[in-house]
Amino acid sequence: MRILHLATLLLVAAFLCEAACGGSPSADSKPAKAWKDMDHEERAAYMKKTVCPKMKAEFIAFDAKEFGDMNCATCHGDGAKDKTFKMPNPKLPKLPATPEGFKKLGEEHPDAVQFMRTKVVPDMAALLGEAPFDPKTHQGFGCFECHTKKE
Repeated sequence: MRILHLATLLLVAAFLCEAACGGSPSADSKPAKAWKDMDHEERAAYMKKTVCPKMKAEFIAFDAKEFGDMNCATCHGDGAKDKTFKMPNPKLPKLPATPEGFKKLGEEHPDAVQFMRTKVVPDMAALLGEAPFDPKTHQGFGCFECHTKKE
């Protein structure tokens, strides 16, 4: 249930987020080397040292009970342990890709959507050296970096 909750929140955040989502991380959280230029070992080290601690802290601040035991497998699934995961992760819940689906989710979970829109998407994008998803251009870091779409 937690992964479904997280997945739906990420999708809504990506859809609702404008280019200037606000609330970006500090400059020192940006990678010294572009994510796309890192090799596997560099990515793993950066995730472990920088991305996971920052994002876990944000999720715990939002809901400590729900996300207190957040770890690599929360986003990457069982393949995180043996390094066989793929992103987007097809084992994460498939997310709706319609404006109606996003709207409904935002109505059902307004606090979570706000958190994802103003913290998670822009901060994760900055941590990876990317812009947050812009629904006008369909460019940037968004939910479908991690989740596949419902057909």
